[in-house]
Amino acid sequence: FIHKGRDKLVDPEVVAQMDKIRQKKGITARAVPDDEIVERLFFPLINEGFKILEEGHAVRSSDIDVVYIFGYGFPPAKGGPMFFAESYVGLPKLLERLKVHAAETKRKVEANKTLLPVDYFEPSKLLIECVQAEQMGMKSKVPVGVPLVDAVLNYKKKGGASKL
Repeated sequence: FIHKGRDKLVDPEVVAQMDKIRQKKGITARAVPDDEIVERLFFPLINEGFKILEEGHAVRSSDIDVVYIFGYGFPPAKGGPMFFAESYVGLPKLLERLKVHAAETKRKVEANKTLLPVDYFEPSKLLIECVQAEQMGMKSKVPVGVPLVDAVLNYKKKGGASKL
């Protein structure tokens, strides 16, 4: 922006540079809905939380929530990314939308070799297992206040099936 007093104007040089980059990368400008912005920003972050748990770098989902709230400024009213995923989004929807974005990203990278491949939309194994557990009715057997992801992790630690 170009600031003139209280007014701010769009800088035509920046717009021209953005158009040049879009043209070079074969990207068409489009309006992006708010829910897609939330999905593209937060769903990979949540997916990474599942990977962190899967790899044993954190013991429970609330550890990740605390780090993201106090360390990275995740909105505390949403309870942290892992709580947000299970309580607001729903794990099945999270998994489905990650798969959609992963396929879309893969298609874009294959069509345009100037783009770098990314894997942050590829769903973690733990997320897939949690959705399978939810579909099998495990969520109703989990004590109140215990996240499903923690129950699945505990189940696996106690020698439960590696594939739920």
